[in-house]
Amino acid sequence: MSAGKLHSTATQPTGLRIKAVAAFGGVQIDTDDTWEYGVTNQSPEWLAKFPYGKIPTFETASGLNLYETIAIARHIASLSKNSLLGTSPEEAAQIDQWVSFGDTELSANGSFVRYMLNGKYPYNKPIDNYYRDRNARSLKYLESHLATRTYLVSERITLADISVASVLKSQCSWLLGKEERAAHPNTVRLLETVANQPAIKPIWGDLVYVDKAPQYVPPAKPKK
Repeated sequence: MSAGKLHSTATQPTGLRIKAVAAFGGVQIDTDDTWEYGVTNQSPEWLAKFPYGKIPTFETASGLNLYETIAIARHIASLSKNSLLGTSPEEAAQIDQWVSFGDTELSANGSFVRYMLNGKYPYNKPIDNYYRDRNARSLKYLESHLATRTYLVSERITLADISVASVLKSQCSWLLGKEERAAHPNTVRLLETVANQPAIKPIWGDLVYVDKAPQYVPPAKPKK
């Protein structure tokens, strides 16, 4: 029986994270990837269920409507028999810690850089450097943590590993070039271990690695 329906898009990284959690945890969910920005989230039917208007969202089988990636992923993980949330209160707390770390100390930093490079935010070199440095600091800490362990919390994959790997998957495709990846072999190992799980690989597909970290290219000046 399906645990509910996930609303996302076919390529949304956070939606892919939730799909991976469900697949690895053996939790059946339905998916709807037809969400369209400016259309779906403006409809009265959608806003009646999800007033904030964002994705991913999840309609549980019991009728509860959830939004926010962490909340949805944790709910689905709680339905798994694979101990995705750990086997003790201490492990559960550590899992929450690493899920939060991935989103606030990696994903958020990368988003600021991306938005400045693609023009969504005005480019500012000191701010660009600041968030790259913050991201590098986070990667260094993650790398040191993984130097003596295979997974982030326990001896098996948990929600923490899938969540952090989903962020690394995105960053390796555009932000972390060969040089950065070579400096963090344990971190890349975690990503590849999670991404190549038989239940997850069909969802995430082959990993894409960027050759060099992107740099700001100022727009061409108009001809006089």
